[in-house]
Amino acid sequence: MHTRRILGAAMASAALVGTTLVAGSPAMAQTNAAAASCTALALETVVIRDRMSVNGTGLAQLNKGERASSPCQMYYGGSYSKCGINSNRWVKVTKHGVTGYVVGTCVKQPA
Repeated sequence: MHTRRILGAAMASAALVGTTLVAGSPAMAQTNAAAASCTALALETVVIRDRMSVNGTGLAQLNKGERASSPCQMYYGGSYSKCGINSNRWVKVTKHGVTGYVVGTCVKQPA
């Protein structure tokens, strides 16, 4: 019985955490806007990676001028210097069923 109470309290806490901003976490920033859908426009050709790191495995490519669906939120991960800017901002995109992360300085969101 004691275990159920602890588990229930942990689940309730987890539900509350999901409604607040969790920035800077490798688990990604989550906001109430997570259900919204935007479009990311590539300002330069970028690699869609499996994680928020320039060392992440390349899954696909988003060419300059192409659009991909994206949640309307920012993600923060590994640092990089791309498109003339140093940053750690990433954008999650889905193109032709492939979902991954692109450097945020080379895409415009929402577009």
